[in-house]
Amino acid sequence: MSKYLLIVAATLCLLSPISANTEPPSDIRELKLKDWSPKSMLVTKTTNVEKSAFPAIDVHNHLGAGKKFLTPERVAHYLAEMDAAGVRTVVNLDGMWGDTLQETLDALDNAHPGRFLTFAQINFTGIDDADWGRREAERLEAGFRAGAKGLKFHKTFGLGVRHQDGTLLKVDDPKLDAIFETCAKYHRPVMIHTADPAAFFTPLDRNNERWHELNQHPDWLFYGKDYPTQKELLAQFIRLVARHPRTTFLGAHFDNNAEDLATVAKWLDRYPNLFVDISARISELGRQPYTTRKFFLKYQDRIMLGTDTPCQREAFRTYYRFLESDDEYFDSTPSHHLQGFWMIYGVFLPKDVLEKVYLKNAERILFFGKATSVSG
Repeated sequence: MSKYLLIVAATLCLLSPISANTEPPSDIRELKLKDWSPKSMLVTKTTNVEKSAFPAIDVHNHLGAGKKFLTPERVAHYLAEMDAAGVRTVVNLDGMWGDTLQETLDALDNAHPGRFLTFAQINFTGIDDADWGRREAERLEAGFRAGAKGLKFHKTFGLGVRHQDGTLLKVDDPKLDAIFETCAKYHRPVMIHTADPAAFFTPLDRNNERWHELNQHPDWLFYGKDYPTQKELLAQFIRLVARHPRTTFLGAHFDNNAEDLATVAKWLDRYPNLFVDISARISELGRQPYTTRKFFLKYQDRIMLGTDTPCQREAFRTYYRFLESDDEYFDSTPSHHLQGFWMIYGVFLPKDVLEKVYLKNAERILFFGKATSVSG
């Protein structure tokens, strides 16, 4: 099965966690938690936002890589979904490196100028070699010259990539310094997915608020074994940001700390080279709407739209509803997938803030040089 079909199958599974053939128990007291699907009795307003208030740039998406996957038909589908939702540009974080990167640039960025921006990735093979850092920096430099618009690190960076002795590669390992300095040289931002939601680092027990999601995806649980804590992973990330002040960092998924906005605020106050996207985290942001709205107003120059969902008009529109409306208690599942067993609230941002989140902040970072010249 192709990567695209796997994504679709997984999404359908998450959107329908309870099978239509599930038979309720004869004694309702025996209902299993996984089968509980409550319907809200609230009568609330529904705002349908077909297109964003301003042309949108989605800075966090995964569209695939290589000419075999990125067929003209698939790319045309992406464009149709983008046009239907008013999305001007999508950042594809799957560019890889070498020939695959060039094929991806040709299928997206070069074939449709302005509609797609592709980020390169790092090849971690041979990380114990003495010249690995220099070698990857040179490969990355070639990627930037070919047209890559930034660099992306997946969460395997810190959670999966290991040295020959089995120890995990740390996010702030000095072996990567040459890579981050190359990004600074070319004014290319670095998108890093560090850690994951807080609940993914706690025991899967009756107190885990992401119980449903982790039961469907047990491999997303990073509790125990030799995994670092979420706190340690985030500390590694911030040490990295501090060590490379000339490099622009985009903290994926609200710096992967959307449950603790006070700490994210402290990071933004201290490090002007750090920005955040909202991809796959409106489920967290939308359940704390008062704090979230204040955060957006204060840090309006540092936040960008991201979806982490391959070009689906209803996903885009769910993000718009969260950002633009004051709707109450609605389901965020269409924005990405089932995340937590709760509903969210809109934060009805002012027009000038929406323009920055949708468009202006991303334009500044992705098109116009150094982001560190912008004040917090």
